[in-house]
Amino acid sequence: MTTNIAITGIPTTPGPDGAVPLRRELRDLQRNFPDQYNLLILGLKNLEGQDASTSTSYYQIAGIHGLPYKPWNGVGSTTNWQSTSGFGGYCTHSSILFLTWHRPYLALYEQSLYNAVQAVAKQFPQGALRDKYVEAAKTFRAPYFDWASQPPQGTAAFPSAFTSPNVQVVDVDGKTKSVTNPLFRFAFRPANPAAGDFPQQWSRYQTTVRYPNRVTGQSQDSRVAPILANELASLRSNVGLLLLSYTNFDAFSYNRWDPNTRPGEFGSIEDVHNEIHDRTGGGGHMSSLEVSSYDPLFWLHHFNVDRLWAIWQDLNPNANMSPRPAPYSTFSATGGESQTKDTPLAPFWDKSGTKFWTSAQIKDTATFGYAYPETQKWRFPNQPQAYQAEIRRAVTALYGTNVFANFVANVAQRKQEHDVAVSALAAHAKADGVGPIPSSLKHLAPNNTYTEWVVNVRAQKHGLGSSFRVVVFLGAFNEADPASWDTEFNCVGRVSVLGRDPAETQCSKCRVDAAGELMVSGTVPLTSALLQDIVEGEVADLDAEHVVPHLKEKLKWKVTLFDGEERDATAVPGLKVSVASTKVTIGEDGLPDYSGEYTVWPEITDGKPAGLRAGEHV
Repeated sequence: MTTNIAITGIPTTPGPDGAVPLRRELRDLQRNFPDQYNLLILGLKNLEGQDASTSTSYYQIAGIHGLPYKPWNGVGSTTNWQSTSGFGGYCTHSSILFLTWHRPYLALYEQSLYNAVQAVAKQFPQGALRDKYVEAAKTFRAPYFDWASQPPQGTAAFPSAFTSPNVQVVDVDGKTKSVTNPLFRFAFRPANPAAGDFPQQWSRYQTTVRYPNRVTGQSQDSRVAPILANELASLRSNVGLLLLSYTNFDAFSYNRWDPNTRPGEFGSIEDVHNEIHDRTGGGGHMSSLEVSSYDPLFWLHHFNVDRLWAIWQDLNPNANMSPRPAPYSTFSATGGESQTKDTPLAPFWDKSGTKFWTSAQIKDTATFGYAYPETQKWRFPNQPQAYQAEIRRAVTALYGTNVFANFVANVAQRKQEHDVAVSALAAHAKADGVGPIPSSLKHLAPNNTYTEWVVNVRAQKHGLGSSFRVVVFLGAFNEADPASWDTEFNCVGRVSVLGRDPAETQCSKCRVDAAGELMVSGTVPLTSALLQDIVEGEVADLDAEHVVPHLKEKLKWKVTLFDGEERDATAVPGLKVSVASTKVTIGEDGLPDYSGEYTVWPEITDGKPAGLRAGEHV
């Protein structure tokens, strides 16, 4: 008889003021909490090394998300996912449950990692060393990787903690030594733990890989950092836009598009989440819904997604989800059925082990025993407005939601080696420090108000029968070489669509039918790139009279599969690219206030491949 595994997170008794331990950013943990970082490495090695047949092993927990499409903890499938080309994992993508389903999933992983950490801490030699690590283990929480913040000066956008095959630790024998890095790879033991768990596409790999060479399958991790860095300004703007201007849970949380979607709600945290899977996977495990959870990066990526949601929750405490139909069948959800705040989040049993968690029950992160650096609400007792103001300040500082400060800190810095004028402006802007907008850029925002510009993209999720991306450019690039597009200077950003691989579907007609019912959308911010063109003298300012003709001439987009193969944009079912703008006012505190009213500009995209035309519905 299967015993229901209760998803408790880490049992925690809050402090007198309500304080709970924090999940910390990976580089912060590494730099400022070395004992807990040491325990992270040793604990994760312990977890990854556990027998694959154990329900709480790394392999089994990762397998809940997608492959091998087997019941976990006795929670079998009762849906028609096989005959309708659904998704054989439990995971909810393009669903209103996207964020809420992942929260208990992460809690399960964290409680298993925590248990491994406790076991490791007790293995140190008795005395001061063991006491030190046992104490550090008490408040251990899994870290997150904040891929949208500026990396510490002199470091890569993709931390070396993920790219180093080996790492120095104080091992349980008390000796400092080099060990294999569990954040670098997950090694399958054996390569295919059970016959038929993976199709040949994935069973060929003995470890997880990133950007695998098409011929040899060799992982190419060095490609990740330049790609993350190249689109960082757009990524940061996108996160800031979501956190500070989206107030509707449905729009913020998931990427499903319908005809009622407003021009200012094409983005979502799921869309940004998809981009990170794309940017870090490059055709490897992170790129595929079926196997992404086996890459150790997956967990730190999703902890950050959960963190961004927690921040948004505390800025919008009264926002609730609407009932929505499941977009397609999964292992435990039937396509078309209504999903609500009370829908069971299978296969995650609650603390009683008798029923599944629901979205309504997991809104507070303290339920699972953690908070984040930005969500320490106990520091502001009975001061909700002060607490929210502090969050907005933190978001603005981290993600450059003051677009002018973001430009100076990121875009101009990128261009210094290429353009003396931009370098000089950046230095001047940093030096003047007057008001919320540098004086050298203040003419672009009369009365501290300017026009924000975005590209909106929508397409059928499964229209190509594979994952694909729409890459946006502002200016010249090498159109003949898709392999170079990720790192082209004029690459502004992308929308990544996690479509299904035709090799994994049972019915081509069903796939086409499903594609016709499921549209997804995403957003690429343009304003930082426009500031670059303004400084270089290509456009006068951010006003429509100058930006519209500039974008009409310079704005382009291309479509590729995740393996880099280019596809004709006009052949992507449902693809429609549009441009919209909105007014933003920067307050004296440097924080942006978004008007929420958007204007669509079809004249920019009319006549371009898959571009919105005059008179078409956005």
